[in-house]
Amino acid sequence: MWNQLRTDEYEGMLAETMRFVGYNNDMVNSYFTRPLGPGPYPSIILIHHMPGLDELYREIARRFTQHGYIVICPNLYSRFGHGTPEEVAVKVREQGGVADDVVVGDCESAMKLLKSLPNCNGKVGVIGGCSGGRHVVPVACRAKGFDAVVDCWGGRVIMSKEELTPRTPVAPIYRLHQ
Repeated sequence: MWNQLRTDEYEGMLAETMRFVGYNNDMVNSYFTRPLGPGPYPSIILIHHMPGLDELYREIARRFTQHGYIVICPNLYSRFGHGTPEEVAVKVREQGGVADDVVVGDCESAMKLLKSLPNCNGKVGVIGGCSGGRHVVPVACRAKGFDAVVDCWGGRVIMSKEELTPRTPVAPIYRLHQ
């Protein structure tokens, strides 16, 4: 519940950047947060928006952790190079975006990582907003094992045939029936 934290309750968290093995055995950097208590805690994969893993998504991860969740926010743009979110977003756009297969693979790997943590209760959800919300749909449809799925204002879930590309070969809406 929002704003129901007790004033006398211990609060502590770990927030750090880390790397994990993602799609195609690529190393994916990410932002990871967890409560410092023993748990067990439910977990969330937070899928960032365009321009990428920025201060907003780091803050959202910390807010979820403040309310008792382990969170990983994979940098889906890791393979495009590094720099400021705006610099990396230019590279991502120039190359046609991140492929759905990569997003699904990175999120499957992140889910397995979260479920392997001793302080995880085995429950993992996935949430994203804007382009991250769009990515949630193929992840939820193709990756098995999620306990909750939230698409916040996801753009381009419905796409015309003219908008499809090799990186996004199927409109996410059509994956809902798979």
